[in-house]
Amino acid sequence: MITLLHIADLHLGMAFPVLGERGRDHREQLKRTFARIVDLALAERVHLLLIAGDLFHSHRQGEGTLAFVREQFLRLRQGGIRVALLAGNHDRLGEGSVWARARIEEACDNVTLFGPDPQVKVFGDLDLAVVGQSVGPEGPQPLRAWPRERSARFAVGLAHGSAYREGVVEAGSIHPADVRALGLDYLALGDWHTAQVVTGPPTPAWYAGAPEFLAMDQEAGQVILVRIPAPGQAEVTPHRVGRRRYRRLEVDVSGLEADRVRARLAAEADADAVLDIILTGTVTPGQALDPRELEEALAETCFRVRLRNQSRMWLDGAALDAFPERTLAGRYIRLMREQAQTAPPEEQPILEEALQVGVGLLLNSELSNTADRM
Repeated sequence: MITLLHIADLHLGMAFPVLGERGRDHREQLKRTFARIVDLALAERVHLLLIAGDLFHSHRQGEGTLAFVREQFLRLRQGGIRVALLAGNHDRLGEGSVWARARIEEACDNVTLFGPDPQVKVFGDLDLAVVGQSVGPEGPQPLRAWPRERSARFAVGLAHGSAYREGVVEAGSIHPADVRALGLDYLALGDWHTAQVVTGPPTPAWYAGAPEFLAMDQEAGQVILVRIPAPGQAEVTPHRVGRRRYRRLEVDVSGLEADRVRARLAAEADADAVLDIILTGTVTPGQALDPRELEEALAETCFRVRLRNQSRMWLDGAALDAFPERTLAGRYIRLMREQAQTAPPEEQPILEEALQVGVGLLLNSELSNTADRM
């Protein structure tokens, strides 16, 4: 049985200017999360920690961060755990690379840093071969040049780059057909910050995702524990290690009073929550929320919040009649009604929808301009 812990994209040293005063704390949180990963590796007694690139966010790292990383690798050494790691596209190998200053392999003899060309490292006592390729000056490379022969009973790989997507042209794309052709027991991938599978058994390839929150639209926060009882039988188990929790919420506000919407969102909030909220549905003027006010209120209780209002205002006949003709909205309403009166019956629902959408856009624009002037 071989036991591995797969991580990637920690991005130590990332600045997080968008977080304002919380940016410095979250930068330190990345270090705390890495220490938690080392704790997990020691507790699970893994044979090897796989780091599939972008351990550092950039080459500009202080000595304190580099010393911290060496300290964590030495903790693993004391526990008999080895490390196989790659440079990613953010901390790639080459002139001025952070790895030249980090002196990782010099200080930590349990660490193997793969070069920019495909390389095989055999751990004889484990009967395990690890093939890997760091990102170098030429950028991510495809897997076609990797060796195909198996030099040990178990074989795993490490790569950093984007998986192939139909219609998307990217240098060094990792194609599922190439993954399967290698015949590895497991391929540890880095670059994408949300954990996901690229190929399944018997040649599974996974992105571990970022272990800690880095940006909106990315469901980060986990690492992957891999157990391989026999060749071709890898068992993949995600483990949560991140402190911050990203959650995307779509809330249909149709028929809901503003207080109910606020209460529902407040129930999701806490100091470590990262909420990405989209308001949908239709509202009447009496139900209308102030999205900016709601976002500011949630920001006081959440670590990070983004609110997008995609709800639409729906006005009954009396409300539409109340708009004076001299206003832009009033003139638009009358023009659309005149058009609807002469339209075929099958087009009238479309024109009614267009009327409501148009009035909503006009009112939202007017509210936005008023807020900007304030």
